[in-house]
Amino acid sequence: MIQPIGLTSGHYECRSLAETLPVLTDLLAMTVEHQADGIATLKHPNTAWRLIVHEGGAAAPEKTFDNHYGFRVDSHKEVAAAWQYIDAHKDQYRLSKITKPQKAHFAYSIYFLEPGGNHLEIEYYNPGGSLHGRSHTAGHWENPLSSEQFPNRGYVPQALTHGTLQCDDAEKTKNFHTQVLGLELAGGMNEAVYIKHAATPWYIVMLARSARQYLAPVNRFTLQLASAEAVERANQEFTRRKSELAIHELGKVEDSAGRANFIFSDLDKNWWELTS
Repeated sequence: MIQPIGLTSGHYECRSLAETLPVLTDLLAMTVEHQADGIATLKHPNTAWRLIVHEGGAAAPEKTFDNHYGFRVDSHKEVAAAWQYIDAHKDQYRLSKITKPQKAHFAYSIYFLEPGGNHLEIEYYNPGGSLHGRSHTAGHWENPLSSEQFPNRGYVPQALTHGTLQCDDAEKTKNFHTQVLGLELAGGMNEAVYIKHAATPWYIVMLARSARQYLAPVNRFTLQLASAEAVERANQEFTRRKSELAIHELGKVEDSAGRANFIFSDLDKNWWELTS
C-alpha cells in the first residue's frame, strides 16, 4: 500500500476557460490562483485542495451526472436560494439541466450543467450525520465565509467538498482505494462508497454503475507522496503487480516543475496521478 500525505487536487476538463471560470468564481466562490496555456488552477478559500481546469476545446465531451464536483452551503434554506439565483442567471452563464432542490444520499442539493460539459452540485448536509458513521457530512470549514464576502446571491458556498466518479463494483473499489491507495472509508451505502485522505475532510464518491462513461486522463485526482523516491517505488510496485492489482494503464515517472509524477488508471479505468 502506498502512503499518500494528501489528496491534493482534482483535474477537470472543460471546453472553454472563458465560459467555465466565471461559473466557478461567480457562482461557487472559487478564486483563480494561476492561469496559462489553457490551464487554470482554482482554490476555494475554505478548501486546501485545488481544482485544475484544462481547456479541451469544443470537442470536449459532456460528462455524466455522476462525474460532478460538489460545493456545500451552511443551511437547508441556502440550497433553495441557490436554485433561485442560478435559475435566474442561467442565460448569463449558459447553464442548463438545473434541478430543483432534492434529497439524495442524506444530502439536500441542486445540480446544474455548466457550458464546459460538467455537472456541479450545491449541497447541504446535516452535520449530525457524522455521528452515525458518515464522516463526510461533518463541517469542512473553521471560519465560514460571510454574506459580505459573497454578496447578493442569498447563499454562500462554504467549501469545495467532493468529486464523484463511476465504478463497476463498490466493494472491489473500496478495497482498492483503502488497501492500495492508502485512503480511508468516509461512509457509504449499497452502490455508493465515500473515500478520503485521513488528514483532510474532502472526499470522492464512487458510484457503482452498469453503464459506464470512461473519462480521459485529463480528468483525474492527484495523491501526493512524501518524496520523489516514494513516487519511484510506487511506480515500480505498480509495474511489478499490475495484473494482481488490476491496474488498467500505467504511465512512466516523469519530472514536471521539479516534481516526480506518473498517471495510471485503476481497476475501474478511472485516472489518478501520484506526485512528490
